[in-house]
Amino acid sequence: MILLETNKIIQIDALELLKQFDDKSIDLIITDPPYGINASNGVGGFGSSPDTAKTYDDDWDNKTPEKIVFDEMLRVGKKVIIFGGNYFLDKLPLGFKSWIVWDKIGSHKFNNPFSDVELAWTNFKGVVSKKYTVVQQGFVSDEKQRFHPTQKPIKLFREIIKDNTKEGDVVLDCFCGSGTTAIACKQLGLKYICADILDKYVLIAQKRVSKQAKPLTSLDSFKTIPEVMSCDSSHT
Repeated sequence: MILLETNKIIQIDALELLKQFDDKSIDLIITDPPYGINASNGVGGFGSSPDTAKTYDDDWDNKTPEKIVFDEMLRVGKKVIIFGGNYFLDKLPLGFKSWIVWDKIGSHKFNNPFSDVELAWTNFKGVVSKKYTVVQQGFVSDEKQRFHPTQKPIKLFREIIKDNTKEGDVVLDCFCGSGTTAIACKQLGLKYICADILDKYVLIAQKRVSKQAKPLTSLDSFKTIPEVMSCDSSHT
């Protein structure tokens, strides 16, 4: 394995990065690859607000990653969690039946075009799925700042990562976008390696992580921690 520094966010293609790791050398891979549904231009309109409405001009979500990228993730990671796994069923191995379910509405009742849940594929053994509830429906969200069109809540990733790691583990996200995985790991005191192919999101992620001063206490890890950050318009 190459001697990559941990607790860094780097600009590199996912496949190029993964090929540099030994088999099962990463304790947890958690990532959210492009779904191929053109979400790179945002899902503005319904439910937008001044705090969450953004304009995006990328084309990274025009297609899904090649099958070899998923093969490499499974080779490198001891545990693997892939958000949007239902979009990649033709590229993921059969036989794994343990899914993570993100409940996006909780006890609320919404009448909007957003999905109530999202699914994450895992390579975990067994058939037991686990649900995490973190509300996010347009402008109704536990987090008000958004820097990436498919940005996931920090609280969601923090709880999933906490449940699937132990002290000293290394977490990898090769499609890190605006850096949610890195922030969650820093809050938990875990080592991470995060990467994205787009420089502007690497810069955003680095800035967001720099605002997280230290790991959270055990009590704080159950709270929603507000972000205080501003980004230049060229980095949104």
